[in-house]
Amino acid sequence: MIKHAAALLLACACCAADAATPIYRCGREYTQTPCPDGKLLESSDPRTAAQRAEAKRVAAKERELAAKMERDRRAQAAANPPSQAAGFTAKPAPSAPAASAAKHKKKRAKPLPAEGTDFKAVEPAKPKSERK
Repeated sequence: MIKHAAALLLACACCAADAATPIYRCGREYTQTPCPDGKLLESSDPRTAAQRAEAKRVAAKERELAAKMERDRRAQAAANPPSQAAGFTAKPAPSAPAASAAKHKKKRAKPLPAEGTDFKAVEPAKPKSERK
């Protein structure tokens, strides 16, 4: 309990010190030292002490949850080691009968058009089942 109170006092002191530090916007930079054409920015925290304490409580709870999730993930990964490759020398399993491969005819490549001729689009033929 005393540690929590000391931490709260330290946090409040740091917030008070930060609120006293002016912040200037100099072009695209933010700095604590004034610059020519720099604008002083409002840097006070508009939250109440209760809101800040609640935000810190939520952040601590989320850190605990993240740590628990990481422990669970690591335990699951340790329980299920990744599978190893069998090796590069193993021959692949034989495929389906080779006779079925002979049934399929290779399509012949269409001849390329002669140099300098224009492209001619052709409508594809209807399948045999749709022809009359």
